[in-house]
Amino acid sequence: MTAVTAPEADPLDDLVEELYTDRARAWEAALVTAQTFLDTIADEILDNLDRDRLNADTARIKDPARAADKIRRRIAEGRIDMPRTPDDVASALSDIVGVKVLCKSPRDLTAFTEKLVQACESAHCPIDFAETPVDYVTYPKPSGYRAFHAVLVVGVATHQGIVSVKVEVQVKTRLQDAWGELTHEDMYKPGGALKPTERHSEYATSMATLLAEVDAMADTLASQLEELTTAAGAQASGPTIRVRVVRTGPRYALAVADDGRRGLIPARSVKDAAKSRQRIKVDHYLSVGQHVDVTVDDTDDALYYNVVGPLERTKPL
Repeated sequence: MTAVTAPEADPLDDLVEELYTDRARAWEAALVTAQTFLDTIADEILDNLDRDRLNADTARIKDPARAADKIRRRIAEGRIDMPRTPDDVASALSDIVGVKVLCKSPRDLTAFTEKLVQACESAHCPIDFAETPVDYVTYPKPSGYRAFHAVLVVGVATHQGIVSVKVEVQVKTRLQDAWGELTHEDMYKPGGALKPTERHSEYATSMATLLAEVDAMADTLASQLEELTTAAGAQASGPTIRVRVVRTGPRYALAVADDGRRGLIPARSVKDAAKSRQRIKVDHYLSVGQHVDVTVDDTDDALYYNVVGPLERTKPL
């Protein structure tokens, strides 16, 4: 009968475990700080707009076993030497802590990445780049992969002083993110179980190109919708009708009349009815189910319902 012996302890596993034990709390704090930082950028870009267009909710701390495997692969490839200390492990990987920012369209991605670069290069910003960002959107990988990659340095206060934590940020459109799922990217990336065949590579590249075209078309449609929903609409002099609000947001509301026709209530109409001189959010004045009096402006592009004032704010300051 052959005796079963326990595998020898791997020094690298011990270093990774020690690093995770020492830094876990700081990493968790850095994630919160990084997400807050990214959210404030999104808030500024989408002030008075649909906030769902930018989402930084997806975040993670890499599994320690995967971190160790990635280091082993880099050692085997001759890219790094064997780490001697937990700090060496941390220096070898810039993606232990990561946040994904999903954008509704390419224009949102461009606006976000430009503002991110501007913020991190500012002398007044406490968060900096650990290295020069990589723009795989403008210059996709041969596989078709598209995303904007940046590594932030986030300072975390501890009882031993400020600890600098690297946080990788990937900025993608929703379709660019979907590409990874549709092509099973995790299975084919370096260290993955599968080696990409010529057919897989061809399909993946073609899918990336097609999705990029869809992204561009979505951008065009979004711009057209924004023009229509921000249009003032003529203050029609016809009869007043009563409509019911069925959807509302920062820039416009949708309402339905007794004849079943849906119309747009643009922000300008609400602002005029509220007699406000400031920028307003439509959903601060109109709520779903609310009935309002409107005049009708039936144009070639859209059916507008212009609110007949006065209109009071329904959401408290």
